[in-house]
Amino acid sequence: MRFKNKKAIVLGGSKGLGGEITKHLKSLKIKTISCSRNDIDTSDIISVNKFIKKHKNTDILVLNSGGPPNIKFEKIRTKDWEKYFKQLFLGFFLLLQNLKINKNGYVFYISSSIIKEPSKDLILSSSIRSATSSLLKSFSIINSKFGISTINIAPGPFKTRRVKELVNNLKNFEKALPTGKIGNPAEIGKFIKFIIENDIKYISGSTIYFDGNLNKSFF
Repeated sequence: MRFKNKKAIVLGGSKGLGGEITKHLKSLKIKTISCSRNDIDTSDIISVNKFIKKHKNTDILVLNSGGPPNIKFEKIRTKDWEKYFKQLFLGFFLLLQNLKINKNGYVFYISSSIIKEPSKDLILSSSIRSATSSLLKSFSIINSKFGISTINIAPGPFKTRRVKELVNNLKNFEKALPTGKIGNPAEIGKFIKFIIENDIKYISGSTIYFDGNLNKSFF
C-alpha cells in the first residue's frame, strides 16, 4: 500500500490517453481524480480558479487537453488564438502557479510530437504547445529543489478520437507510418505508471517522444 495516501489529478482523464493514465494510476492504489471538461475547462479561467480552490494540492498532476482543429493559416481568427491560448497555455500556467505539487511529486504534460516538427496544418497546436513546453521546462528548473519531477510526454498518432477527427482514411494513414500502425494509448499509461512505481526522478525536465519513429530528427 505504498501509494495509499498519494493523490493524482488527471485533466482530460475520462477517455483516450487521459483515460489510460487514470486507469494505470488507479492500479497503484493512488487516489486519482479523473477530470472531464465538466470538472475543469482550462479555456475558462473562472472554471480553472474554482478548481484550484477545490483542489489545493496534489502529489501527481497530469496536464492533458484535446487540441485545436485543423484550421488553415489564412482562416485562423483572433478568437481562435484566444480560446486555445487559454485552454493549452494560460489554464495550465495557473494550475502550475497556484496548485501546490507536494514534495517529491510529479508533473506530466501531454503535449504532441509536433513541438519538434511543427505542422502547417496544425498551426494553433504547434505554436501553443511549444510555448507550454517552454513553460514546463522553466517550472521544472524552479521546482527541482523540492524533488518534483516534471516530464513532457509528446505523443505522435495514437488510437484516440482526436486522430479520427484529423485523419480521413485511417488505414492508409497507418500504412504510411514507420511502424505500420498508430500507437496504443495504454503505452502512455504504462510509462507513467513505471516512472512513479520505480521512483524515477533523474529524467526531470526531459521531453519523451512517443511517435513510433515518425519524427526523423536525430535530436
